[in-house]
Amino acid sequence: MNKALVLLLLSLMSASALASEDTNPYQQWKSDRVERLKAPYGWLSLVGFEWLSVGENSIGAAADNDIQLSHGPEHLGHLIMTSDHAMFFVPNADSGLKINGEPATDETPVYADTHEQETTVFTVDTFQFYVVERGRMAFRIKDTQADTRLNFTQIDYFPEQAEMRMEANFIPYEPAKVIPTVNVMGVLSNEESPGRLEFEINGQAYSLDVFDSENAYFLVFADKTNGQTTYGPGRFLYTDGKVNEQGKVRVDFNKAYNPPCAFTAYSTCTLPPLQNRLPVALTVGEKKYGDGKY
Repeated sequence: MNKALVLLLLSLMSASALASEDTNPYQQWKSDRVERLKAPYGWLSLVGFEWLSVGENSIGAAADNDIQLSHGPEHLGHLIMTSDHAMFFVPNADSGLKINGEPATDETPVYADTHEQETTVFTVDTFQFYVVERGRMAFRIKDTQADTRLNFTQIDYFPEQAEMRMEANFIPYEPAKVIPTVNVMGVLSNEESPGRLEFEINGQAYSLDVFDSENAYFLVFADKTNGQTTYGPGRFLYTDGKVNEQGKVRVDFNKAYNPPCAFTAYSTCTLPPLQNRLPVALTVGEKKYGDGKY
C-alpha cells in the first residue's frame, strides 16, 4: 500500500472518529450543558439575589440605592411592591433601562417568575434582572461580565458507565405525594411528587421520588460521593422522557449534574429530601467544580 493511500485512510478514520464523537448523545449532552452555563445570562452570570420590601425599592449603581449594582447608570428607578405582592416599576428618565426588550418610559406592572403572566425582564448595560418568588420576593441579578462567567474553566466528569443508563419502574402516587423541601437559603416549601422511580444498582434495589417537569421528571438526590468527589449537598438529574406504556422511565445517571449553587453563591437550589439520599456512591456524571468549599 503506497504512502498516499495510507495517509488518506488515516485521515478518513480520524474524521469518522470525530464525527462519531460529535453525534454521541452523551457527548452532545455535555457540550450543550456547558454552552447553557456559559450563555450571556446563564447560571454563571448570576451576581445578586436581593430581597424586596413592601414599598419602594430603588436600584442602580449609586450608593444611595436600596439595591446597588456594581456599575452602570446610577439611578434606574424603583420597584413598588404592595402588601399583597402586586408590583410596579417606575423608571427614571433616560436611564437606558429596557423592560421586556422595550425602552422603559412609563410605570409598568411587574410579574415574578411564579406568576401566570410572563416574567418581567429588565436589561441595562451588561445586566439582566427579574423578580423571583422564594418565600419572599427578590430581584435575581445577572451580569454578562460576572467573574464566575469570565473565569469559567471546565467541568470534570467521571468515566461514562453504560450500566448506569437504565429503565426504572415508575410507581405513581395517587394522589400526588406532598414532599416538604428546603433550599440552600433555608426556605421551606411543599412540592408535589407524581411518583417514584425504582431501580437496581449492582443488584441492590433503590428508589427516588421525582418532581414533575414538562417533558421529563426532575430528580434532586444525594449519594456517598457528595462532599468528596461531587458537590456536597447533592446533584440534579432529568430523566430521558416520562413514563412509557410499560410503566418504565429511562434514567441515565451519567447525566447527573451540579446544581447552580456549585458555581455561584446567589442561587436558591433545592436540597435533596431525606428519602432521596442514596446509601451508595454513584461515580458517574459531573464531579465537584473547581475549588468550591463544598
